[in-house]
Amino acid sequence: MRRQLKISLLITATSVALIAQNETNRASRQPLPPNPLGQPLIEAPGHVREDAFIHIPLRPEDAKYKDLDGTRMKAILNEVIAISDKDRASGTVFWGRNVGTQGHADTQTWVENYFRKASLKNIHRQPFDLRPQWIPKSFAINFTSVGKAFTLGSARPQMNAVSTPAGGLDLDLIWVGMGTAADFAGRDVKGKAALIQDIPTPGVLNHAIVFEQSVQRAFQQGAAAVGIVYGISDNFAVWEGSGGRPGFNVGYEDGRVLREMLGKGQSVKVNIKLDTELRAGLKTASVLGSLPGTTDEDIIIMAHMDAYFGGALDNGSGLAVMMGLLEHYSKIPQSQRRRSLRFMGSAGHHGGPGANWLHDNREAELKKTVLMINLEHVSAVRTKYWGPKLRMTTAVSPMRWWVWGSPALMNIATSAFNRFNVGVTADMDDNASGEMGSVSRDAPSIQVITSPEVKHTEQDRAEWVPGVGMEQIARAYAKIIDEVNKH
Repeated sequence: MRRQLKISLLITATSVALIAQNETNRASRQPLPPNPLGQPLIEAPGHVREDAFIHIPLRPEDAKYKDLDGTRMKAILNEVIAISDKDRASGTVFWGRNVGTQGHADTQTWVENYFRKASLKNIHRQPFDLRPQWIPKSFAINFTSVGKAFTLGSARPQMNAVSTPAGGLDLDLIWVGMGTAADFAGRDVKGKAALIQDIPTPGVLNHAIVFEQSVQRAFQQGAAAVGIVYGISDNFAVWEGSGGRPGFNVGYEDGRVLREMLGKGQSVKVNIKLDTELRAGLKTASVLGSLPGTTDEDIIIMAHMDAYFGGALDNGSGLAVMMGLLEHYSKIPQSQRRRSLRFMGSAGHHGGPGANWLHDNREAELKKTVLMINLEHVSAVRTKYWGPKLRMTTAVSPMRWWVWGSPALMNIATSAFNRFNVGVTADMDDNASGEMGSVSRDAPSIQVITSPEVKHTEQDRAEWVPGVGMEQIARAYAKIIDEVNKH
């Protein structure tokens, strides 16, 4: 027994010594020289090469879909992003293609120009009055610790927050973890800015502060403002909301700076300045046009036009695929198109009416509709977490999906997804979301959609939208349209 104990103690001591030696070696290890082979799948500024993505060649019998080409749709996507960049260059603070702004008006014109180039019929704009829109005119978020002032590149104000006093709000910052009841236990946040770690699962649709009611809890505990650290990787700049109350957002890397300062016992103060207004009397519109068929029935293809910031995934990708399908079907003689194709650049749902107009007028607008297709967030790079880094892969992200209609439509849709390598979750969503949410049960309907971490951030740029993904879904939808037209 004693001998066994001595052996055990010896093994333990040896293990501790080896661990200590390994740590010493690791600390003293010199950085390895770069691999001379470089990064063959990456191109500047660090995103995946378009030709590196997994690409499934067309079957010979699908050659008619060859013109639905990823390179072409990527070029269209860049046109959409350029509209947002123009809006930012004009000095718009909350820039992008938001309803009621010049960016959205320019997008309407862009969509209409594509419709006219394809010789659609009955091209028109369906106007809408907007509810008062939140317009930030200026903001500044500054921090101070140990007598030194600093800013953080990802710091953004909370959406829908009201203006602060002219001098801003000066608040002590206090860390409250994920903002659960356990995290608040023993912490006094009264009159302070509560800093909360938010974990996307993924993206700003579903995330920890929503599940845990963290923001609401902070204000119930007396916090004067809330700071949200977005994500567990990278440094995404996001304009998250806090129910109209004061606060700010920072990306993971900047949030870690604040957390480590607080962890060392340093006091951190934040000054939040925000000048906003609720602007009434604004208007917007959806843009519609039809490619006539040989019957009085129709298929609706919609994509929302509004977007926060560059909005490459949300929803430049949907608009690009819509124009790809538009160009494809406009080349086919009317005599070979059984049903009319109604294209709709929808005003959008971020601040506008979305597709509610179709629902509200379904007796007239959907009377002859045999299928609705929603193009929204249709192509994103599949990612892999590796420590505090979201690494891009050479694959397209799988989609959430929705089909409403007959078993025959379900078979047509799933067969087309498989045929063109459109990955979807094994379980189907309980209801359509986004633009189609309000209208999805008013007629047979289909959508695929994905909402990754980059969605609604200022980093939603073209590198997150693989052309091959747009190609896959465009070809799948064209196949679905052609098969539905046989029924």
